[in-house]
Amino acid sequence: MPDLGHHKKLIIAAALAVPLFAATAAEAALKPYYWENYETRGPVRGYEGYAAPNYYCSYKRFPNRECSTDARGRERCRIISWRLEQTCQ
Repeated sequence: MPDLGHHKKLIIAAALAVPLFAATAAEAALKPYYWENYETRGPVRGYEGYAAPNYYCSYKRFPNRECSTDARGRERCRIISWRLEQTCQ
């Protein structure tokens, strides 16, 4: 299982280092968007919560399946790995 603590520190550093921009007072401030995928053997948790003021991170887990068809035409699938999608904005 990968250590996501290092990535959490990178996310926080990036959030604090990137300034917010606003074209005019009427327009909303632009926030940096961070997105990363991780391939793992088993399901893992990403960082969920505020990494900085007004900068929220969340994650989704997706199974990677391998499917085959037997002699009777039935499809059988098994999970071979997982993809963790981490997003922050």
